[in-house]
Amino acid sequence: MDLRAIAEAAARAGADVLRRQAGRVTGLRTKSGSQDLVSAADVASGVAIVTAIASAAPGARFVVEEPEVYDLAGVARGDLGDDEVWVIDPLDGTTSFVHTYPCWSVSIACLRGGFPVAAAVYNVPADELYSAARGAGATLNGAPLACAGSATLEGALLGTGFPYDRGEPLDRQLQILARLLRPAHDVRRDGSAAVDLCHVAANRTDGFWETALRPWDMAAGVLVVQEAGGVATALDGGPWTTQTCDVLAANPALHAVLRDAVAETGGDRA
Repeated sequence: MDLRAIAEAAARAGADVLRRQAGRVTGLRTKSGSQDLVSAADVASGVAIVTAIASAAPGARFVVEEPEVYDLAGVARGDLGDDEVWVIDPLDGTTSFVHTYPCWSVSIACLRGGFPVAAAVYNVPADELYSAARGAGATLNGAPLACAGSATLEGALLGTGFPYDRGEPLDRQLQILARLLRPAHDVRRDGSAAVDLCHVAANRTDGFWETALRPWDMAAGVLVVQEAGGVATALDGGPWTTQTCDVLAANPALHAVLRDAVAETGGDRA
């Protein structure tokens, strides 16, 4: 069974739904806070994705950001501790989608033993499909990716994002931002952690960090970075796992520099 091909096909199915609904948002509501949005498009994309995977891989289990998807698609709710489970964000960047800011994505990863082994991230407005398989490299629209870039913070273009929780998690993020923004070449923020990770793999940015994330935000992008030859870890430099709530990704030369800079702020300790 070609898990990467399944992930790619499912990402296209979700992307097709999102394209049709782009610009006419319905069913909008909030989740954990007033900034954390979900729309009918999130759910519809999720149904299309899990249906495509379940058709290709009968018996597949799922962890999906939007819980309505399980019943609507008639699929089994999985657990991050399952031997094999598909972890899915049907619309990473809902705020951008709602505001028609052109950066939102579908993010899909198949995990075995808690670690991603196949992944696809579809940056829908850009029509860019990133994919990866453990030990088989990463691609962008079929072209191989090789992560490189600046070895110094001063030469680095960085990416980041901001948490929905505007209390202590935001304070922590702002502390890290202040430390990195001053010496860095510059910092970008697009609103989809999955795409931001892929930008590191594609050498569009040299490094990326973000806090207060969930596994479906990161799992696919982490594998794309790693298979492109980059380094993707927890913020403290430890291995990324499904229990990790933050991420630090960069080309190999820059990763240790970023890790040490973040450690100076104490921001690597949640």
